[in-house]
Parts: sequence; C-alpha cells; structure tokens
Amino acid sequence: MPIEFLREYGKHLMITGVRDTRIPHPQLVLQQLRQIDEKIEVQILDAKSLAGMDHLRFAVLNALKAHSQGSQVTGSVAIEILLYASGQRQIKNAITYLGVSPESKRVAVIGIASEESPLENLRTQLPKIIEGKLDESVVEEGDNATIRRVFGITDDEMKTMLRRNTTEKEAITRLVIEKMALLSTQA
Repeated sequence: MPIEFLREYGKHLMITGVRDTRIPHPQLVLQQLRQIDEKIEVQILDAKSLAGMDHLRFAVLNALKAHSQGSQVTGSVAIEILLYASGQRQIKNAITYLGVSPESKRVAVIGIASEESPLENLRTQLPKIIEGKLDESVVEEGDNATIRRVFGITDDEMKTMLRRNTTEKEAITRLVIEKMALLSTQA
C-alpha cells in the first residue's frame, strides 16, 4: 500500500508487511522502529490473525477518531490501533491475540505521521530492523480459523454472511469489521 493521506485527521498512513521474519525480542524491535523518528506512531502485529488491509485500515481510522474525539482508552495512537485491530479493550488481551512473538513469521507494520518523509524512512529502515522480506501481501494471508477464534465468529454468523454472495475471506473481513465497529460504541 502506498503511503496514504488521511485528510480528515491530517495524517499519513503506511501499512506494509514483512514475510519470513525472525524477531527474537519483539519489544526491542518495536522500540527500535519507534526510534527511527519520534514523529511516527508505529505498531507491529502478527499477520496470522488479520483479516486483511480493510481490517487494519478500519482499526487505524477508529483509533484516530477516538483520539480526535477524546474517547481513546490509551494515550497512544499505536496502542489504540492494537486494541481496535484485536477487538479488545484490555491491552494484555490485545497483545495475546495480535502481538508479535518470537514465533511470528509474518507481521504487519503500521506507521502514522503528520508528514510523509518519516514513513518513507521507516519503510527503508524496516528490513534492517525486522529480518525478513518486505511484502505487504502478508496482511491478506491471515488464517481464517485463527481469525474466527480471535474474534468469536460463529458458524451461524458465517452462514448468514455467506448467503450474501461473498467469499469466506470477504465474510470474515466483514464480520471482523462489524465486531470492531461494536467495540467503538462501547466506552
């Protein structure tokens, strides 16, 4: 995904992925990514529990909206993204479901900044910090069974959605976004 300008929030957004990662110390990697430029909010997520680019974009938009309206749960947009993307209100649970671990082989990287250049710098530095190959397609390769478990998607919900002429992947993405939307109504 090219860097996108979110006019409503005056922010630039970059979502990409890294394949074949080796991250023995996830907290250290996240810290290094955040040190690239203090103007960037950065979050990394295990891609196996992601329902695609729309899932992440919706999480980002909800996090930015919460911060602009003063209804955020945390002081950090990056943590707010983690909470929305996981459909959780508790940081510990969000990390359990979407946090990167030494076993993570595919990760999504989300960067938000007021200017585009810090995000370009982040993209350049990524392969040096996260061993692996830049490949945004990993964001679309979530494991359907894992996603359904994380978001509590039932067989009945899937049957209902599949009746609407959607693929299994589309149905899961729509249901994840519905559950994220419900989270934003709970304060």
